[in-house]
Amino acid sequence: MKVSISVSDVPSAMPQIMFSGNLEARFAFLKQLGYEGVDLFFPNPRNTQAQKIKALLDANGLKATMLASQGDLMADGLFLNKPEVLPQLLERSRYHLEQCAILEAMPNVGFLRGRHNGIPDSLKYMADGLAAYCALAQSFGVQVLLEPICRYEIDSVLTVDQALTLWKKADRPCNLGLLLDLFHMNIEERSLCGAICHAGPLIRHVHFVDNTRAVPGMGCLPLKEITACLKAAGYQGFLGIEAIPGASPEEEARKGLQYIRTIE
Repeated sequence: MKVSISVSDVPSAMPQIMFSGNLEARFAFLKQLGYEGVDLFFPNPRNTQAQKIKALLDANGLKATMLASQGDLMADGLFLNKPEVLPQLLERSRYHLEQCAILEAMPNVGFLRGRHNGIPDSLKYMADGLAAYCALAQSFGVQVLLEPICRYEIDSVLTVDQALTLWKKADRPCNLGLLLDLFHMNIEERSLCGAICHAGPLIRHVHFVDNTRAVPGMGCLPLKEITACLKAAGYQGFLGIEAIPGASPEEEARKGLQYIRTIE
């Protein structure tokens, strides 16, 4: 499988970004190491030039896998499970989806789905909002990612089973797939390989990190077994290193990629 790594165009408050800023130099370094893709983060999407970044990616033979760029929407209280703001969310999402189309990247509706937080019919509204968002994304030719996230960060869609329930309630959008993050799965799933098997053909991207959210090989997850489970499920996409960097991100990026190559 191909390997990607988390990169932000500018410094971000999100801890799990390995590199930020100076994309020209970052992309050249990652190409030299042997990476094939990047998981992109745009903290200030309106200040980002997607066309320029796509040219840099192409020049280095890199693929943009996912794109997290909806922070401005969430900062303004726009979430998929709030029907009163859904029209505004969809209208403002056009810009983000245009960026995804240019970059050929998938948006992640991780936190954009919203929190239940005691909202009556939250799951129904979330499904309706997700269906509308996917329909809009489809008009741009964009695939969408839904990521189960652990209880310590959100209170909705914690597991693969819950993600599949939401997918069904949203009437199974053809351009919606799952982003599986091993850090979150290790907290929420009874069986990592069981959840992978259940997700099956809906898996579109994987955040491949160790149990401490470090790069692969620096923790105690059975990553060789997990890789075999992904292959058995038919997954042929990217393994994305969305890890919390330590003292030497460059050396960790090198070792994480080398480790993955030994367990494929």
